[in-house]
Amino acid sequence: MKIKFQASRIGQAALLAAAVMIAAPACAAQTYPYPYRDRGQSVNPSFERRVVDDGYRRGFEDGRNDARKHRSFAPDRHGEYRDAQRNVYRGDWNRQAYGRSFTRGYESGYREGFGRFNRGYWRD
Repeated sequence: MKIKFQASRIGQAALLAAAVMIAAPACAAQTYPYPYRDRGQSVNPSFERRVVDDGYRRGFEDGRNDARKHRSFAPDRHGEYRDAQRNVYRGDWNRQAYGRSFTRGYESGYREGFGRFNRGYWRD
C-alpha cells in the first residue's frame, strides 16, 4: 500500500512539473496591455520600444542634417515620417500602432537632433 501511495505522489509531482514547464514559456510570450484605449488592443512592449527607438534614430539623423544644411524645422519634409503618418490613418490596427510609435520616436529624435546642432553641440 505504501509503495502505491509513493508512486502516485511521484507521478503527481512529475505531472505538475511538466505542466509548469509547458505553461512558463506561454506566459512569458504574452503581450501586455498598452494604453491604446481607442481600440482596446494590446501591443508587445518590446516591439513598440524597438519601433520608437528606430524612429528616434532616424529622426535624430534627419534633424541634425537639416540643421547642418540651415533648413527650417520641418519633420514632415521627410518621407519616412510621412509614411508613418499615413499608417496611423489606415485600417489595419498593427499598421496604426507602428505608425503612432514610429512617429512619436521620430518627432522626439528630430527635435533633439535639430536642437543640438543649432546649439553648437555637434562640431564636425
